[in-house]
Amino acid sequence: MIRGNRAAARSATAAACAAALLAPLGAAAPAAADEQPGQELRPEQWGMEAVGAAEAADADGGGVTVALLDSGVDASHPDLDGGVAEGEDFTEDGGSDPGRTATPLAGIIAGRGHGQEYTGGVVGVAPGADVLSVRVLAGTGEPGEAEEQAVADALGDGIRHAADEGAQVLVLPAGAASADPDEGVQNAVRYAIRNNAVVVAPAGEDGFAYPGAYDGALAVGAVDEDTALTADSPGSGVALVAPGAGIRAPAAGGGYAAVDGTAPAAAFAAGAAALVRAEYPQLRPEEVVDILASAARPTADGEQAAGYGAGMLDVPAAVEEAASAAEGKPLFNEDLADQAAEEDSALPGWAMWAGGVLLAALGCAAGVLLWRRASANPYDLPSREPEPDRSGDPVGAGARSGATRRAGSGHRRGGRRRR
Repeated sequence: MIRGNRAAARSATAAACAAALLAPLGAAAPAAADEQPGQELRPEQWGMEAVGAAEAADADGGGVTVALLDSGVDASHPDLDGGVAEGEDFTEDGGSDPGRTATPLAGIIAGRGHGQEYTGGVVGVAPGADVLSVRVLAGTGEPGEAEEQAVADALGDGIRHAADEGAQVLVLPAGAASADPDEGVQNAVRYAIRNNAVVVAPAGEDGFAYPGAYDGALAVGAVDEDTALTADSPGSGVALVAPGAGIRAPAAGGGYAAVDGTAPAAAFAAGAAALVRAEYPQLRPEEVVDILASAARPTADGEQAAGYGAGMLDVPAAVEEAASAAEGKPLFNEDLADQAAEEDSALPGWAMWAGGVLLAALGCAAGVLLWRRASANPYDLPSREPEPDRSGDPVGAGARSGATRRAGSGHRRGGRRRR
């Protein structure tokens, strides 16, 4: 809707909300004449309420980029307007039109609704964050759809690209599910974490362990509105769970769709990670992962607990716990950065230290050599001796005075000839 009289807009919004409350439970709210498209979706966004997103509204994820590695995002959707950047395309589908099936995930993470006031449409967990769309999956059924190894190669390249672009949160695709790990993807995940990115992954669907099982990634399972595990959520290997059934979200083409599975659940967790990163950037990626898990609300006991991990994602609790963890920590700690770099270095710390000392010594030696060359006699000329003081020598003094007189008399004779 084009912004006009704000009072009229607020009245229309109030009328729509009142209609929604008076309507029979489960029925769609009647639309006001100038109601914004998507306003009727608010009662259906049970996932946002389940994770407490509204209670953390003071934080919006501004300044954080979330990289969404999938089949692409429809950046023209009104709920995503101005919030999506197109990254590289690592697929091998010959440039065919992407399915952009990750559009709902982008809405869950950083949907802005319709306009700066977040009215109408879908508002995500971190509406102030930006989304970087990195295409690593071809659209379903497209000619030239990548095989499993090609998908892994594209995913590894996409992860590194997102990290190099400065994304602070990365979301891996459920469409890259596999039973076995890929070394290239695992190395790329480590690279991203080393470059200060939190990696969130859907827990493997349909019995597949990966991408959720990659070391360092936050594996997210899915639950329905009754907090029961969804059919495709694994029974183990999960750090926490989030809403993943009947989630209404933006769809490619400008409409809305209900999405299910661990992919939307991971999107909720990625939005929470964006809030924490925006508020407390001094926390390392592994600290953010631990905070999200430890702040989760327990939802199951006994044998079922394995499928729920630490419990349901709790956004306000995670932000609050992050505040305590960040207390007293500088925004940038060089010691932590050096430690993180050494942990994944091929060389041990002592070797790097010794190499630094050796380089410093070589630099000093080179400096001394250059100074000596600059002060040396390059043409082997005889050194110039200082002229002795002859002021007390009569011969020398007379010779100098005679030379002076001869020079002076010559000038005088020259003067007389001119006259």
